[in-house]
Amino acid sequence: MNLKDVILNIVYDPSYIAMTKKDLDKYLRVDKYTQKAVRDILKELEKENKIRISKRNRIMPITEDELNLIGNISMAQGGYGFFVSDNEDYEDVFIKKDQLKGAHNKDRVRIELIKERQKGRNAEGRVLEILERAKEEIVGTYQKNKGFGFVIPDDRSFGDDIFIGEKNSLRAKNKDKVVVEIIDYPKNGKPEGKIIEIIGGRKDKNIDILSLIRAHNLPYEFSKETKKESLYIEEKISKNEIEARTDFRKLFTVTIDGRDSKDFDDAISIEKNGENYDLYVHIADVAHYVKKSTAIDDDAYERGNSTYLFNIVLPMLPEALSNGICSLNPNEDRLALTCKMTINDKGKVIANDFYESVINSDYRLVYDDVNAFLDDGDENIYDDEIIKEKLLDFDKLREILRNMRKKRGSIDFNFSESQIDVAEDGRVLSISKMQRGSGNKMIEEFMLAANECVASLFAYMDFPFIYRIHEKPKDEKVETFKKALAAMGYTIRGNDLHPKDFQKILEKVCGKDIESVINLLMLRTMQKAKYSNHRDIHFGLSTSFYTHFTSPIRRYPDLIVHRLLKKYINNKLGSINQTSLEKSLANNADHLSMTERRSEDCERDVEDLLKCKYMIRYIGDVFYGNISSITEFGIFIELDNTVEGLFMYKFSDDRYEYLEDQMKAYNTDSKNFYSIGDRVKIRVMDVDIYQRNIDFDMEVDDEIISQQ
Repeated sequence: MNLKDVILNIVYDPSYIAMTKKDLDKYLRVDKYTQKAVRDILKELEKENKIRISKRNRIMPITEDELNLIGNISMAQGGYGFFVSDNEDYEDVFIKKDQLKGAHNKDRVRIELIKERQKGRNAEGRVLEILERAKEEIVGTYQKNKGFGFVIPDDRSFGDDIFIGEKNSLRAKNKDKVVVEIIDYPKNGKPEGKIIEIIGGRKDKNIDILSLIRAHNLPYEFSKETKKESLYIEEKISKNEIEARTDFRKLFTVTIDGRDSKDFDDAISIEKNGENYDLYVHIADVAHYVKKSTAIDDDAYERGNSTYLFNIVLPMLPEALSNGICSLNPNEDRLALTCKMTINDKGKVIANDFYESVINSDYRLVYDDVNAFLDDGDENIYDDEIIKEKLLDFDKLREILRNMRKKRGSIDFNFSESQIDVAEDGRVLSISKMQRGSGNKMIEEFMLAANECVASLFAYMDFPFIYRIHEKPKDEKVETFKKALAAMGYTIRGNDLHPKDFQKILEKVCGKDIESVINLLMLRTMQKAKYSNHRDIHFGLSTSFYTHFTSPIRRYPDLIVHRLLKKYINNKLGSINQTSLEKSLANNADHLSMTERRSEDCERDVEDLLKCKYMIRYIGDVFYGNISSITEFGIFIELDNTVEGLFMYKFSDDRYEYLEDQMKAYNTDSKNFYSIGDRVKIRVMDVDIYQRNIDFDMEVDDEIISQQ
């Protein structure tokens, strides 16, 4: 047992009497050589919230109630905040401005309750201690004065402008977008900082998106070493490499992607095999080109994934790889890892195999054309009869696989995704719902099947691996979802819910106005999918085996899977130290789950920004939409073009009452009830581009439009 565990056993012993640090030294018979190690362990345990040091300098165990009161501050624009506990099941606590004790957004704090929760109101608390400052680098706008300046944070929830002395201004110009590092939090007055980076001038191209990239700490430049290595990337495949691989170049193969796509990391082939289908999923062999311990690999791991910000892409790999030799371009020999699956008419994979291969794609197809052929029956799209024949075979297999997944309970969400067309200079041209046809769904089905096959292989071998898991939704969120459904006239029964139970609800609302709202509410009920070195269920897909294998150009987890799969193909798994691999995969899973969340947060903020930039031209105009959420302060409405805004009835001329138990709002003047899913008419009142908020006002028609 190590010293850390010894100390924890002492502190958490039922007979423990609170000791000071000196008492503990005597008890452990610590000498002057080991005293520092004990002090360091105490600091570490305190930071991990496993012990606390009382005002009388005594070492105390942490109770469950105390743990609930340790977490982070989430600031609001009004200067007040909410305490968000580390315990996800603990309700947020309201913190008044004068009870924050200088805490800022995302600071880690310990609080105490000063007022218990009441119906419709959060409990109130006050900050006792700031355990850790969250943001030491802030993105904002520099406001220059004579001899000094201020940085006004883009994230208004930070709470304060930041004072900048002239010597710390980096000679920034007035209105420049900058990154500031906090150097002091005085007890009285504004935080003090120094400018460490000038992002650009306020009129620079895409400056608002570049600022968000920096605010989310997304790596946006490759290292000098990576740029240098990129100059030596192979541009042609050697004859020896081709001869060492399974040759699938004569197999009819296509890629299907968006019209604007430039990197093609998956291609597909199909052949009839009696009553069965042989499906080939070919994935770019990125692992052949990106070796461990290279600068390219280090940069790729740090990024974790590519980030797509509409008119700006932050690729995981340099363009020479992602758009060059790794991209499965038509009529060019390319190295791949191929998963061959024999699938019967019930959608079951009855045989599979994996190959290091070489392919040559016959055509680069695009979703719009494939959808026009399969869904609209446009025979004039393609001249080649082989393309038509193969697309029909692909489509039959897509339907077989879809029916199989539906039978086992896989949840097919159908919420509205935004199609945002952005000019190169950042102007938003249009916003609409993204259309997904048979071509999109076909590729999705085939990639899901390949991912399951690879995960199943390593699971049955019981070999260390990185899985994609999606845990069951938490009971509290399920109960909230049930209440929302009941308010809309739908029920979901039982406690231990199966994915099929959620699937049935989606089937009931398919095609109705409230479909997108219920899809969105259901998505919010689910836990976040993540990477793990331990196998667990993927609840949304209703499967016990899942990983990411099909996108190694834009996701690092897939690259890890490829390296392991290549070892398997070449019978070299036995050379791997499994204990060491297990440990590294655990670290990889945590890091790559973080980078994924980081990118998603930035992508969401950029999407909200672009929607605000688009809607600012419609201030004063009327739109229709559906209520997506109701809170004690207002009603959220999603418009038909996927833009969401807030009607804050607390500031309305009419009086509203929030009926928490029914999840409804009641206009006590007009006598109208508003429920989730109701179709309503709104007027755009205000757009705040900096905070990415859109304010609506409710327009009352002669008769209420409801979800019924």
